[in-house]
Amino acid sequence: MDLAEKLDALEEIRKVKARYCRFVDTKQWDALKNLFTPDCRFDGSGGGMGEIAGRDQFVAEAAAGLAGCVSVHHVHNPEIEFTAPDLAEGVWAMQDMLRWEEGSSSPLRSLHGMGHYRETYVRVDGAWKIVAWAVTRLRVDVVPA
Repeated sequence: MDLAEKLDALEEIRKVKARYCRFVDTKQWDALKNLFTPDCRFDGSGGGMGEIAGRDQFVAEAAAGLAGCVSVHHVHNPEIEFTAPDLAEGVWAMQDMLRWEEGSSSPLRSLHGMGHYRETYVRVDGAWKIVAWAVTRLRVDVVPA
């Protein structure tokens, strides 16, 4: 991969992650699904969630968990390394703020988390997709419902 190709790939991966945050926060579930490979894996055990296999299951659980919730996800300082021409790994500093409506089914009223996403990306038919990712929260502040 020459320098121009690498810079283009870096920008495309950054866009994937930016869209991830925007699609989650605006609840664009079908668009969110398209950011992942069908067989993707999510490990949320480092953030108080469990492991989820497959994009359909992840999106379904995200939609259910964020029902009645306003969320804001921010990611910063990407560290992206290419391990092969069509494969990359990244670490992102993250912060999320979630607030559930009164009367929602969530046991929380709000959550403010800070930590990192660790991700693996693969290029499929020219488009970068998330194939695996994990969240680790270094700090979580919650207010019970």
